[in-house]
Amino acid sequence: MMKFFLRIGFLLWAFGGVFAARATPIDAPPTLTVGQMHGSCQKTCWTVREGAKGSESLRNSLTLTCLNACFKCFLQLRSCSQSSADSAPSECAAAFLQCYKQSFAERLKSKPLVSFDGGDGHSREMAVKIVGAANSLEGVPAEDFWIQLKHPGWRKKERRFVKEGGIYDVIVYDTPNGPQTVWFDVKDFYVKNGEEDLRLLAPK
Repeated sequence: MMKFFLRIGFLLWAFGGVFAARATPIDAPPTLTVGQMHGSCQKTCWTVREGAKGSESLRNSLTLTCLNACFKCFLQLRSCSQSSADSAPSECAAAFLQCYKQSFAERLKSKPLVSFDGGDGHSREMAVKIVGAANSLEGVPAEDFWIQLKHPGWRKKERRFVKEGGIYDVIVYDTPNGPQTVWFDVKDFYVKNGEEDLRLLAPK
């Protein structure tokens, strides 16, 4: 796990137009918008996953922790460059990187990390269970992560919340073979935080 963390720490300085292969000095952060930083951060998480050692479950949990840290810092800093005329892009980029390092390290210390259990999601009985998510800000992205792992290219079309026989987020995806429905068991983080925490589960 420590090697994985150090690898992420190094690669997160490797931001460029798309994804650079060299580190950027900590005292000379790249001139990117917070949105671009978020996109590069996400790509880094996936890149690190491909080269990391360990079980698939561990690699998935650490990659999802990385992605959640990227998203958390994007939410916190997305208005950085607009909040003050003195906020240069480089300052916002530096703030994003600092936020990421802190968020990722703090989440690693809190157990458990997010993981998956259950079935393949094709029915209520075979729902994909999201385990270890602290709230919907971790739980909902975990659904997207699982889909990207198992069914790359599927696009979210609609969703509904079901509280019969459990607590589920039921999502319909557009796929090359037509609409496909996936059931996610979200009881774990629903029970922790209550119904108001499902703000991200509202139909879109």
